[in-house]
Amino acid sequence: MLELALRHRFRGFALDVEIATRGPVLGVFGASGSGKTTLLHAIAGLLRPDAARIAVRGREVARVPGGAWTPPERRRFALVDQDALLFPHLGVRANLAFAPGARARLASEEGLRTLDVLRIAPLLDRGVASLSGGERQRVALARALLAAPELLLLDEPTSALDAELARDVLGLLLQLKRQLGTAMVFVTHRAPELLALADDCVVLAGGRVAAHGTPVDVLRRPRALGVASLAGVDNLLRLTALRSDARAGTTLLDLGHGMALAAPLCDALPGAPVDVGFYAEDVLLCLEAPRGTSGRNALACEAETVEPLGRDVLVALRVGATRVLARVTPGAAEELGLVPGLALVAVVKTSAVHLLGEAAGRSGT
Repeated sequence: MLELALRHRFRGFALDVEIATRGPVLGVFGASGSGKTTLLHAIAGLLRPDAARIAVRGREVARVPGGAWTPPERRRFALVDQDALLFPHLGVRANLAFAPGARARLASEEGLRTLDVLRIAPLLDRGVASLSGGERQRVALARALLAAPELLLLDEPTSALDAELARDVLGLLLQLKRQLGTAMVFVTHRAPELLALADDCVVLAGGRVAAHGTPVDVLRRPRALGVASLAGVDNLLRLTALRSDARAGTTLLDLGHGMALAAPLCDALPGAPVDVGFYAEDVLLCLEAPRGTSGRNALACEAETVEPLGRDVLVALRVGATRVLARVTPGAAEELGLVPGLALVAVVKTSAVHLLGEAAGRSGT
């Protein structure tokens, strides 16, 4: 989908990246100041790099020096910034119609489908000032899509939202990807968003590519990449579905040796692979099985390794035939007497287990 080679030097910072991806969604991940927004602006044409080659689906939009430079308004890209940047003096309908050709597309079948996916129809006659943060972001996304972009550029579109609104917007982006086939470059600092949305990802550090691959492959090695604090030391697992219980709202996944993980309900058939992820800090360690807890997963396990990780302690657990990571404070590690070989019970709420990839699209919740 995207072929990109960029070099640009600022005072005290240099961006030097080379990326080739088939997409359709490329995630860009990294700490603040790593160059994520600068990269996005260079793709959009808002920044003219010292040297660049940018091509989308074989169409070259920039070759510097010595080649063509397509101005931003002719690239057929749409940028959605962290701030929705709606026109405050215009209503929702007028904001949507402002995009080139959007007035006609609003009445087309594709335009109506876009409004339906983003749940914009109830907002059309409202003023911008009356919109919530999530509604503003949905209107900004709709305006970008109604411009019929070849590429949608998203700069941390959920960063200013609370957790509930962020999940709502992320769900809508997943619908855009699956139902409208929209190609995207998605900048984020949140690993769960990257895992849910991106097909391919790059990790930026100091303006350079620190890692490139699928989100699961990249983020399962966070300490090796120096992004452990960003990734949250995720547990990224591919497990086999055992059975589903619609009444309980769970799908049981095989951890091996007779152990099972209760994940949110999805329609995966028995024997099908299911990708899931959950944070290490969402794993509660106990010396014995707790009573009267809402957590559906109380898993007998054994500590394999106990290692310091910054201000925390990282514990590798053997649960059935599966390795699971937990992160605890040094005080908790001391109180529990954590050492390799210690028998424990790991408690994980079902709601903390995130379905990834196709499983997320099949969720029954």
